[in-house]
Parts: sequence; C-alpha cells; structure tokens
Amino acid sequence: MSKVSIANRALALLGENKITNLNDETQAARSIKNMYQDSLKSILAECCWNFACKRAMLNVTKEKPAWGGGNYFQLPSDVIKIFKSTADFEIEGDKLLSRSGSVGILYTYLNEDDSRYSPQFVDAFACRLAYDVSFDLTNQSSKQESLLKLYHGHLLPIAKSANAKEKTPPTIKDDYWVNSIFGGVNG
Repeated sequence: MSKVSIANRALALLGENKITNLNDETQAARSIKNMYQDSLKSILAECCWNFACKRAMLNVTKEKPAWGGGNYFQLPSDVIKIFKSTADFEIEGDKLLSRSGSVGILYTYLNEDDSRYSPQFVDAFACRLAYDVSFDLTNQSSKQESLLKLYHGHLLPIAKSANAKEKTPPTIKDDYWVNSIFGGVNG
C-alpha cells in the first residue's frame, strides 16, 4: 500500500482518473495532496486503531493551573486522540490537566506508515479522502453525501470491527444487581 494507491482508490470512488504521483500537475493530485494528512488525522481520531496506538506516562510540567489545583502534564507531540487514561483529566491546549500525581495514556498517533494499515482501514480511509476532496473535484454535493453514507454506514464500521477483533474482548462481569435477580453468588 502507498499514498498514491490510497489516493487512486479515493479517485476511483469519484470517477476520476488515476494519478502517478501526489505531485502530479493535475487538479486531482493537488486536491488529494492538500487533504491527505487532514483526512488521515480525521479517520485516526475515529477509533483506537491497533496500528496507530501508543502508551505513554506523561511528564508533569513546572507550570501550574491558575486556579482549581491539579497538575499539568505535557502531551506527546504526536497525539491525535486519547482513548484511555489512568486518571481523570481535561485537555487544555497541548497539556493535560489532572489532580493525579501521575498519568498514563493510551492514544492514537499520526502513523503514516501505510504498510501497517489493515485492508479494511484502507477502504474506509480512501472513502474518507474521497469525501474530503469530492466537492472540489466534482462540484456535486450529492456525490459528497453518498460518500459520507458509505463511509459512516458501511466502511468505517467494518474497519472498526476488524480492528476490534485483533485483541481479546473485554470480560463483562455480572454486577450485584444482576446476580441478585438471577440468584447468583452475590444474591
């Protein structure tokens, strides 16, 4: 997989001619080149993709909040979206605010190594990219709407499902209420 092959999948969805390079002197190549990274960031923010997630312990900064207490922690420069944390937090600019003394995060980063992308992710990403450049290339809002439906209604859910199958599903434990109704050990 390469940027050009992903771009050509997007262009095929639009009925446009293929390109050989993102630097081609065509409107299609310019549009794709201008939107490629923004489209990638958008889809990476949709899910904690296994190929684009990292864990990090954050460093406390010397800067303190003006009010309310807590600590600021410096976010890694490649953070797109935080999906899990070891503490309650709020994002303020390029810092994370928490009342905790230490914070670990699981986050999505900008992984541009397209050889790591799953086939389902590539399909969804190409559709997202096609959506993002569609009006610029086709001037048809109906085409843009149909791509958005394809993306959210079909391709993104398939990609998320394939991603979820690459790890052990979480164990759901019965709680006290469920056990009391069905005669469990806690009832």
